[in-house]
Amino acid sequence: MYPMKNIDKRVERILFTNKQIITGIKKAASWIDKNYKGKKPLLVGILKGVVPFFGHLVVNIKIDMTIDFMAYSSYHGNVVATTEPTIVMDLKNDIKGKDVIIVEDIVDSGRTLSAIVRMLKKRNPRSLKVLTLADKKDARRVKFDPDYTIFQVPSKYIVGFGFDYDEQMRNLPYIGILKEEIYNKNIHKIKRSKNAK
Repeated sequence: MYPMKNIDKRVERILFTNKQIITGIKKAASWIDKNYKGKKPLLVGILKGVVPFFGHLVVNIKIDMTIDFMAYSSYHGNVVATTEPTIVMDLKNDIKGKDVIIVEDIVDSGRTLSAIVRMLKKRNPRSLKVLTLADKKDARRVKFDPDYTIFQVPSKYIVGFGFDYDEQMRNLPYIGILKEEIYNKNIHKIKRSKNAK
């Protein structure tokens, strides 16, 4: 348990400690080792919140594999989606005939990830699965379930271990819930900005 003095003052409470996160990631790596033995899968990290998770996952996988990255934009630094997702960095690899694992930090509404899955399936991979660090099922807006989930999280604004608040707090070693007053302050600021236009 983290002493209160070591918890960021913007965090309401910790959901998962660093020890719990690392243990969960090692189990996910073992799942990959077991299910992709002899297949040399391609791991596709969805930037940029996935970076801490992806880095820890890769070093715990024992089988041969390759890695690649994609990036999309929908939040633009705010706490609510402002536009439809747009691919801003595509894969370098041709995935035709390959076993692909999309590695994501969180699945919430499911809209963006389901769109990415549809797009990548058109490139004819041999298989395509989704592995996520966190799943916010209560926020789902489309029918979509990842193939492997490490943690179920509540429908709250979470920060730490890659999850950000206005591009900050990604470097916290744990996953916690952002205090509502901080989130609400940003929401009101966005609404005022929109009303002024």
